[in-house]
Amino acid sequence: MIIEHRAYTLRLGTTETFWDAQRKRGVDGLRPIVERLIGAFAAQSGSTDQIVSLYRYDSFDDWQSRLFGLYGHATLRPYFDAVRGLIVCQESKFLVPAPLPDLAFHWGNGRDWLPEFGPIFSAPRARCVVEELTLSLNAGGVAQCWDVFREHELHADPIASSGLFGVFNSIAGRLNQVLLYRRFPDFEAWRAHRKGLNESPCWRGILHSLAPLTIHANSKLLEPSRVEDMSPLFQTE
Repeated sequence: MIIEHRAYTLRLGTTETFWDAQRKRGVDGLRPIVERLIGAFAAQSGSTDQIVSLYRYDSFDDWQSRLFGLYGHATLRPYFDAVRGLIVCQESKFLVPAPLPDLAFHWGNGRDWLPEFGPIFSAPRARCVVEELTLSLNAGGVAQCWDVFREHELHADPIASSGLFGVFNSIAGRLNQVLLYRRFPDFEAWRAHRKGLNESPCWRGILHSLAPLTIHANSKLLEPSRVEDMSPLFQTE
């Protein structure tokens, strides 16, 4: 199993145009990759007009077959023409689930969620916020990061683990990164969680232990796509 993290930075002010193009392509146009989509999101912090998507594939061969197999379809040419004109930068990296059974919430350690299994979250996506926390570590730091999570029992702390639904590390693209994904019902819940983290001995201990290993830490807020087949984690409105 591999997870593709794909980011499109769009021309200024074109996020809604991008979502409109997704609606117009219909439910069958991108089916080979939509069947493997974890979720597509619009960045609400950091880069303006950026789309972040996560896909789960069986392997690199599965990724190549499903994605590259779309390009020869004449019926998709209007779609590609529409979205490519909006994109100014494309970035992709590959991730794998954390090798810690207690942090393999939906992927890894025998778990393997796909859209066909139905939504994970019962709350509608309209007000939901997803936080993407990226820890960029020194060379060799990923294994030490897992040791820190294990030592401080991240999974067992009700504050530090609140909202967590995916923990991954990069294996292609920018290396030595650990990514944590948390889901909150709304912005107010996310803000309350941030305040709680500052008061969590577990999380403070993790940060103290990771500080010598960490080059950079970046937190990005993401809004789930309102296009139904691009937000399979969530119940429909």
